[in-house]
Amino acid sequence: MNIELAVLADYAAVTHDNKLVIAGIFDSLNVPGLPWSLPMMSLALRISGDAADVGRHELELRLVDPDGGAIIPSLKGEFVLPPVPADGAPSSAQLVMGMANVVFSAHGPHAFDVLVDGRYELSVTAYVRPATVLPAE
Repeated sequence: MNIELAVLADYAAVTHDNKLVIAGIFDSLNVPGLPWSLPMMSLALRISGDAADVGRHELELRLVDPDGGAIIPSLKGEFVLPPVPADGAPSSAQLVMGMANVVFSAHGPHAFDVLVDGRYELSVTAYVRPATVLPAE
């Protein structure tokens, strides 16, 4: 199994014909002060695999602060990797995990850890930074 795409965005969705729509991809948040709440964000994933990976799998997302402390309870769900197409291309699943009103209380790197079937696969990092004020021209 391979995670081909993993991005944080303001909005993401999967269409009826299995297209992944993503808007507002980011890797940093410039916040005016702490604590700071992000009204909405999504983690968009594309996971692929071969015939051995076809079937139901568990997905878990853990969001941790720079000290490794949990920011929100783990998000858990399931996904199905469909049968491999007849043309031999890998099977793939498009997934979106939405989060609302996540509160960030520290500056620094925050990790979105992705686990599949209880196994750590990767982390997507969002850097929380103080907003910079540009001088007036």
